[in-house]
Amino acid sequence: MNPAEQAQTYARAVYQSALDVWLKHLGAARVAYETNELVRTRAASRHVADRLAAAAAITPHDAPPEVRNFLSLLADKGHLDLLGDVATGLGRLVRKGPNVRVARVVSAVPMTEDEAAQLRAKLLARFGGDLEFDFRVDPNILGGVVVQVGDQVIDGSVAGKLTAMKATLAGTR
Repeated sequence: MNPAEQAQTYARAVYQSALDVWLKHLGAARVAYETNELVRTRAASRHVADRLAAAAAITPHDAPPEVRNFLSLLADKGHLDLLGDVATGLGRLVRKGPNVRVARVVSAVPMTEDEAAQLRAKLLARFGGDLEFDFRVDPNILGGVVVQVGDQVIDGSVAGKLTAMKATLAGTR
């Protein structure tokens, strides 16, 4: 192995080691947040002191200062509810690297495995094979799906179509 390859191997090891610490502690904090109703209530408070107390309650005792500070920052900004998405996104970055592309799929009701597989195939054909998928349910879209890949949005939702129809009708008056 030449020196450049050796350096890259060491760099990957440091990268993986550093992110593993974050994944471990954010994962533990996520579980604590998701399983404790009192913590979620305090995290949603309009009082910063309550939100910071919620962060302290879910922070693992052996977490490094950087993780503690990050959880406090989320709490201070009122964003502890994003912890699950942050942990998921970090996991994606660890697996795929910093250039990972995510297809966020929102449907009004949970998709069946067959529906999800068909949609995955269509999106992979359109956007390329390096996509990760994030499926979510939001009844507010009424029906259909909304897909976002990077800055491209495909809105096939009933709510989106109703909004477009309203804009068209407003423009014809």
